[in-house]
Amino acid sequence: MRVGFVLYPRALITGISLAAEMLSSAASLRPRQLQRKKPFDIKVVAPTLNPPKVPAGLKLQPDTTFDDLNTFDLVILPPMWGNPLASIRQHPEIIPWLKRQYQQGAKLVATGTGVIWLAETGLLTNQVATTHWYYYEQFSARYPAITLNRQASITEANGLFCTGSINSQSEMILYLITENFGQKIAGTIETHFGHEISKSTQQPFYQIGGQLQFDESIALAQDWMKRQLSSSITAQDVADHCGLPLRSFNRKFKDQVGESPHQYLQKIRMEAAQQLLRDFGMSVQDVAEQVGYKDAYHFSTRFHRQFDITPSQYRRMVKAKIYNP
Repeated sequence: MRVGFVLYPRALITGISLAAEMLSSAASLRPRQLQRKKPFDIKVVAPTLNPPKVPAGLKLQPDTTFDDLNTFDLVILPPMWGNPLASIRQHPEIIPWLKRQYQQGAKLVATGTGVIWLAETGLLTNQVATTHWYYYEQFSARYPAITLNRQASITEANGLFCTGSINSQSEMILYLITENFGQKIAGTIETHFGHEISKSTQQPFYQIGGQLQFDESIALAQDWMKRQLSSSITAQDVADHCGLPLRSFNRKFKDQVGESPHQYLQKIRMEAAQQLLRDFGMSVQDVAEQVGYKDAYHFSTRFHRQFDITPSQYRRMVKAKIYNP
């Protein structure tokens, strides 16, 4: 897997460093034979080999430039501090380079104001996107042909991924780790990096599958399910809350979210359980009840199946990492 991080003036280095650590750690967890057979490579790509000026004042050394004939499987565009148009004007050569990478099969991930690079390529025209909340109005005015989803923290359209913040970028990276390295490795990465990733209050990844339109009824369903985690609810309950026939609701939900309502509910219950185990001194029984399981054994079995670790082991591992760095 070849990953290229694009570095330009005003870039926030956190949009590179955390994602790079997560991806390289995930790649290192693969069997040695697979690591040799399919090596993992990260490069920082910049206009020149001289480190560009970034807000933190740190110097990140580029590995290659846009003139070199590199091809990547994944290209990541970090957010920018302040007005992103300044970087666009300084380095217009990045735009055709991104187009070439996409045409050669790369997935493009942009965060916050970094989404403007994808918008400038024209690849997002008539597609869905999101960006940082403070840039919504300027983005909509400049790119009226792009459908701006203000509810989603992550969107996807035909291999173009937009995330609203560093936190949602980290969730996106976990998704890509799952896709490329498997659920078990993704679970380990979430375990070790989870306390560095704040849970977003926005709606999650709506657009798996390249859906171009966002159905607000599904956003309502997801929000209601999150608020009812401790209750025993069914797909029929959620469909009734949204005012949709069950069959239509199940179809719409699967189209928008990429998984069934039951699968989604189990996933957010497990994610909530991780947060409770990580951040609160609750017993396993209390955590189980908070996320909708009356039986602690059933909850522990489900948790172990999802993350390949028991709730108690997860808590000990996370606490050890936090208090004994």
